[in-house]
Amino acid sequence: MKNNIVILMVIAALMTACGTVKKTTTPNTPQTTEPTTPSTVTTDPYDAIISTLGQWQTMQTGGNIKLNVGSSFSSSVQVRMVRDKAIFISLRPVLGIEVGKLIITADSLYAVDKVHKRYIAEKVSILTSGIPLTVSDVQDIFLGRPFILGKGTINIDSKADMTVNREGNSVILAPNESYKGYSYAFSFNKSNRIASLDIMPAGSTTPAYQVKYSDVRTTSAGNIAHEMNAQATVESKKMSLTLSYKDIDWNGKVTIDSSIPGNYSRMSAHDLFSMFAN
Repeated sequence: MKNNIVILMVIAALMTACGTVKKTTTPNTPQTTEPTTPSTVTTDPYDAIISTLGQWQTMQTGGNIKLNVGSSFSSSVQVRMVRDKAIFISLRPVLGIEVGKLIITADSLYAVDKVHKRYIAEKVSILTSGIPLTVSDVQDIFLGRPFILGKGTINIDSKADMTVNREGNSVILAPNESYKGYSYAFSFNKSNRIASLDIMPAGSTTPAYQVKYSDVRTTSAGNIAHEMNAQATVESKKMSLTLSYKDIDWNGKVTIDSSIPGNYSRMSAHDLFSMFAN
């Protein structure tokens, strides 16, 4: 894990792991409700969760990242996002000095290794395989916000597109459409704070991919998870990513530098995946 550009692409691959699926449709699961009496007041769980989702335009924060791909890597990071437009992650393992950066936009992906003076510049479809996973979806994954693939964060208008179930003290929100034989669901605790995103093969209740959330805080942008752990298998390798944020600054001025020095050498996708397989 000493090659910064491979580290950056592992992060990108884990960020887009849930976009490895083809669209199918599945029948709605009947929604179960508990009987009420005239003296009982109940809150629709979907509406309750919607009420915890605030609006935002930009975010920036510091934090820490840990990767495990056979060997482990950890680093301080800076994370910046412009909603629906861009994600920026800067690796700063020693004394706050940037050694690499990853930029994902609506149609492009850049990974820059400052130590070895190399970079990747590809269409973002290299990771999403044409599935309609948007920048907004990836942002929601990294902030702990429920979404419908390709359609953005859930809202009151998407209620008919979701199935709501109760499992003990948990509420499960599942989009009615699945993809390539996979379904996905968001789990919330009794306080309407997100606990996990689970991606399951058809007919299975065991997740093939999972993102667990913790340290969910109430912010000006609504409930936001300040720690997430993603687990997936990419290129036949089991990987895990833990990302924790410090306090997040919302809706300030954000600069995302996607420039690449002229003396850097470009790596092709073929070169990248050759390195990745080693």
